[in-house]
Amino acid sequence: MTQGRSRLRGRAIVGSWFAVLAAVLVALAFVGGAAAYTAHVDPGSTTEQVERTHWTADGTYHHAAEVTRENPVFPVGSTLSNRSTYYTGVSPELDGEYALTYTGRDAAPATVDLAASLVIQSSSDGTVYWTDRTALDSTSVDSLAPGESTRLGFTLNATEVAERRSAIQSALGDTQGEIATFVAVDVTVAGAVDGGSADLSFTHRLPVSVDGGSYTVGPETAGSEPMTTTQAVSTPREYGPLWSLGGPLLFLVGAAGLAGLALGRRRDAFSLSAAERDLLAYRDDRAEFDEWIVRARLSPTFEDRTRAEAESLADVVDFAIDAGTGVVEDPGSGRFYAVTEELAVVYDPPKLAREPTGDDADDDGVLADVAGVSVPADENGSSDEAGSEAVDAAEEGGSGGSDSEDADAGATVEAVDESADDPSGE
Repeated sequence: MTQGRSRLRGRAIVGSWFAVLAAVLVALAFVGGAAAYTAHVDPGSTTEQVERTHWTADGTYHHAAEVTRENPVFPVGSTLSNRSTYYTGVSPELDGEYALTYTGRDAAPATVDLAASLVIQSSSDGTVYWTDRTALDSTSVDSLAPGESTRLGFTLNATEVAERRSAIQSALGDTQGEIATFVAVDVTVAGAVDGGSADLSFTHRLPVSVDGGSYTVGPETAGSEPMTTTQAVSTPREYGPLWSLGGPLLFLVGAAGLAGLALGRRRDAFSLSAAERDLLAYRDDRAEFDEWIVRARLSPTFEDRTRAEAESLADVVDFAIDAGTGVVEDPGSGRFYAVTEELAVVYDPPKLAREPTGDDADDDGVLADVAGVSVPADENGSSDEAGSEAVDAAEEGGSGGSDSEDADAGATVEAVDESADDPSGE
């Protein structure tokens, strides 16, 4: 059994493009192997800067003013707490408190220093033109444990603050910048980080603005101040499924393909013999010109015509088109004929074409004998023996002058399938 057209074509393509296919498979195996190695064996690492918080110092302000003068709104002796506005006429003195809380998991006790000052300052766009600083109070704690707090109280008189500010402006005249008044608490926390000492210094402010008969307090600039360190941390690089799965799969495809090519090359599976090349060319022509070909048995009357042997089926089809006739495939001999009144062009397919293939269909029952004559062929397809056997069959099968009727019929080739169209298209 010979191979089908598809397999022959595949072998021919692989044989012609062997070097290119091998190069492509090598590239696939290389790329896939590199991706698999990178994803699973040596993924590498990425370095990130990780910030770690060891402990924090949280600062906040509290303030209040006692009503000391008679007024129709606030009772004398009452305390106004954490208001944004106070009145110099009824409560000129502001009592403030700054609270610092030290927190940190597994942090060692810290030393804390607090110093409060009243600051009057002229500045603009980050430039400080002058500063007047008056110390209010200070405190120090030698060992403040995590979760504990320390407090610093202070008192200022709004009327005195306004007078001090006016005195400075009168002495300096019209100065540049914007004048601001605030309470500043300078904080220093001396703690420990990873067994070593670490100091954290910062300043929290509480603005105080005196304007006529009232003064405003806040909003404060305070909050949480962390003690942090930064260290480089290396982590293995992670790859997605395109690398982790696609790489090995690509390598397997390339390696398996190369192994198949090498085995086929060793067994000479991709080289077509001369007979196989002829068979492939014949099957290509047969598939291409199928609509021009009619399968039918031949009448013996065409034996008197001059015969010409064609080199290929395509030559027979070309002749049939030019002559305005059809191409007949004799199922008995397997030959192809293009018959005119003077000439019969014959093509004898390759010997391998007569062997059965997995692609061939069963043709039994689809042909009929047009003239009541069968034209079988021997294994080698001898036309002379087929013609003589056809004549004998005609004499044995005819009744009452069938020879003369066949001669007078003048029909050289008749198609059995009545539904078939004229191959010439007419």
